[in-house]
Amino acid sequence: MNATPRRRWNLLNTLFLTGTLAAAAIAVPLHLAFNGFRLAEWITCLVMVFAIGTAISAGYHRLFSHRAFKASWPVRFLLLAFGSASFENSALKWASDHRVHHHHVDDEAKDPYAIGKGFWYAHWTWVMEEKALPLSGVADLEQDPLIRWQHRHHFLIGAVVASIPLWIGLALGDFWGFAIIAVLLRIVLTHHTTFLINSAAHVFGTRPYSEASSARDNWVLAPLTYGEGYHNFHHTWQWDYRNGHRWYHWDSTKWILNGLRWTGLVHGFRRVPAAAIERARLEMEALKLDQRLDRHEPALAHPLKERLAHARLQLDLAMAALHECRVGLKAKRAAWRAEWKAKGLARQARKEERAEAWRQARAEWQAVLAHHREQLKEAWIEWKAARSAARSALVYA
Repeated sequence: MNATPRRRWNLLNTLFLTGTLAAAAIAVPLHLAFNGFRLAEWITCLVMVFAIGTAISAGYHRLFSHRAFKASWPVRFLLLAFGSASFENSALKWASDHRVHHHHVDDEAKDPYAIGKGFWYAHWTWVMEEKALPLSGVADLEQDPLIRWQHRHHFLIGAVVASIPLWIGLALGDFWGFAIIAVLLRIVLTHHTTFLINSAAHVFGTRPYSEASSARDNWVLAPLTYGEGYHNFHHTWQWDYRNGHRWYHWDSTKWILNGLRWTGLVHGFRRVPAAAIERARLEMEALKLDQRLDRHEPALAHPLKERLAHARLQLDLAMAALHECRVGLKAKRAAWRAEWKAKGLARQARKEERAEAWRQARAEWQAVLAHHREQLKEAWIEWKAARSAARSALVYA
């Protein structure tokens, strides 16, 4: 019988992760006991936590790992510089590990931080293991000179950025207070908020869009992780620049990127169509109802399952038709504008003729859209009725 291989530890990573946590657990209470609560220290700490965490979420994760949008070099530089201060390796290595995770999610042999090996393994033990994880699938990132520069010097860059609070502390005559709260504690908070996505977001929460992986949506995690808490959505559509796709979903990274969009510094946002999101959600809802109905007598379950299947099919078709109509009308609108631009009529005549043609075309398009919206409304009514009938039957069965 083969013995279980002995786990080997990476001494530097282990000492750094456990050492900063232990030091913070001792130093922070002592500092508060002897010096009290100092607002400037905590504001600086939280600002640094937010800035560095956002650099991981927007930069390391959404921009570099998933190419969810494009950014100009000043934005890339800032994301790489502040991301370095997370002390979670370079963007190149981080993206390599993360792409492998997505490609082999939940595969205990290949996923670098497979949740199947345990909560704490996925949270941070995997970082402390002595194991070779070579760069993989990041040839596109290696073409960027900024990423190559950061890969070579990430620890030094991170040390410079992480030391910003020390200069503030010196200016305010509170060097050691800022060192404990805004440097030491900040490092620990950055680590463990990031690590929650690998651990808690694969254990706690719901799977509204797909059960293909252990990833879960958890609104409680979202504010702690700069919007990364909607993890089931992310694993279903990893290339979307959003994690919280609804306007009310807490996704501070998405909001910041939307703000930067107006400056022209970021562009090329990728997002999944709303119809695809809704269809995936409905498919999961129908699947769960089917599974519950399977536990009841066929005489009860069979007609309800047929009604649900028919209603969902009609809803799928109506959503697809509306989406295709919108895409088609957008293309027609662009072609219409190009055609009128090419006509080259006299300015005033062209203006009047174009205005009249536009009114006619818009009326036709609005009529087509209204038809498809009415079909979708009817399909929704039927789906809700079928769902309500199934749920009622399950309650009283």
